[in-house]
Amino acid sequence: MAKDPAAKTARNRQLLEDMYATLNENVLGLMERHWKPDMVWDGPAGIGVKRGVDEFENDYRAAFIRAFPDKSAADVVRIAEGDWVAGTGFQDATFAQDWLGIPATGKPVRVRYMDFWRIEEDGSGNPKLAENLVLIDILGVLEQAGYDVNAVLRYVGSKPPEHFKTNASDECLDD
Repeated sequence: MAKDPAAKTARNRQLLEDMYATLNENVLGLMERHWKPDMVWDGPAGIGVKRGVDEFENDYRAAFIRAFPDKSAADVVRIAEGDWVAGTGFQDATFAQDWLGIPATGKPVRVRYMDFWRIEEDGSGNPKLAENLVLIDILGVLEQAGYDVNAVLRYVGSKPPEHFKTNASDECLDD
């Protein structure tokens, strides 16, 4: 256990470096190296909260890896203090398969993100990621896929919530 605040911060930054190296392998089943089994990944609207490594891997990462199989994430800014590490950066990839209902383009895409991670020690005193508050620029992906995001937002904003069905896989009630 790192008691010195500077050592703890350095240790937590290293945990993120190691996690990114694993994340960029784009292979499922490796995240338990860095995450607590009961971790919480609190993603943006349209994706939602994933509880536990299995749900994170199967309900989020699997679709993301299929859509962007060659993606590579890199923070542009990373700030760490105590049990928290924050970063913002880009995932560069080829948009190979549909994602969140957005048709794939087969072209390069840059997905902006921002993460805030909380680190806890596991039973052996090793640092593990316990919580991740995540923002992903889904509108930026839409724009890069050729959508006029302002028109999309005007359309959505012009309709009452009742216009859209509650099940995300359903179509609009009327077009």
